[in-house]
Amino acid sequence: MRLDVLLHELRLYKSRSQAQAAIAAGHVLLNDECRKPSHEVRAGDRLTLTGEHHRRTVEVLELPRGSLSKEAAKALVREVIGE
Repeated sequence: MRLDVLLHELRLYKSRSQAQAAIAAGHVLLNDECRKPSHEVRAGDRLTLTGEHHRRTVEVLELPRGSLSKEAAKALVREVIGE
């Protein structure tokens, strides 16, 4: 699944265009590397989201299949703390 689509489907960004803008600005890392919005993401990959005052890393446990609720989207990622 494309990185920008995944960020939106997992409800990490409100829209795909916001996800694309964050990727272009370098605020999203895939396995600790900057990638293009079209880069393929697989289960087991780590996403690091950075903002002005925060940093969040999540591991993708499973790729979404179809539209998800916010709660279902949360179940597909695991927060990575202190690694």
